[in-house]
Amino acid sequence: MFNLIEAGERNALMVGLREVEFELEDLPAGFDGFRVLFISDLHIDGMDALAAKLVEIIDSADYDICILGGDYTFKYGREEMVDHSNLKMIAKKLAAKSRVLGVLGNHDMYKVAELLDGIGVEMLINENTSIEKDGEKIHIAGIDDSHYYGTDNLSQADAGIDDISFKMMVGHSPERLVGAQGHGYGLYLAGHTHGGQVCLPGGTQIVRGASLPRRFLKGKWKYGKMSGYTSNGAGTSGIAVRFFCKPEIAIITLRRKA
Repeated sequence: MFNLIEAGERNALMVGLREVEFELEDLPAGFDGFRVLFISDLHIDGMDALAAKLVEIIDSADYDICILGGDYTFKYGREEMVDHSNLKMIAKKLAAKSRVLGVLGNHDMYKVAELLDGIGVEMLINENTSIEKDGEKIHIAGIDDSHYYGTDNLSQADAGIDDISFKMMVGHSPERLVGAQGHGYGLYLAGHTHGGQVCLPGGTQIVRGASLPRRFLKGKWKYGKMSGYTSNGAGTSGIAVRFFCKPEIAIITLRRKA
């Protein structure tokens, strides 16, 4: 007899590497071809077998920097889970391979940030940093959770960045896209929605997970002059199943628009 739960659990472990490319105005020439490994919504304590699959993908991936999009744990308030060996293992592997930046999500306590920071992940909590390459620079700002805690502060995250530089925003949820576009960001990376996680055939979300039109809740999108990407996420929440919505790790290649 067909077991729906078992099928959903198998689907949830079919994590794939998705290649995404953006042509971006004002991207410095030195960053043409720059590759970002974007991992969101690990919820690593939700499925024991997930960690091994993620390590396999990370080992095979070719990229320049890693960005973590938040929701590292499965259940709210489970502070004891931040010491989970799988989360430590993945973070150490990433930090050994490249520079790693991260933000917090709505499932994360501050203790998660302390753990990741101790391993070498640069946590951006309403802060920004810069990346230099071939004598040129881009800025990456990270905001705190805007969906559940409402502790994001875009003006604080943007502080000190000049108006002519290319800027990338990282937020756990895409729900601050209006403010990010207003502050002149060229690219916004987000997760949180899991792409719907359990969708109708064809990928239509049943539950949106964020107060935005569906076109912003998965994949590539555009808002004004700003480009964006909302990841399906690598893990699951609520129940460890997926239907018509594959889990993913994204490699986002930046291209300078001619």
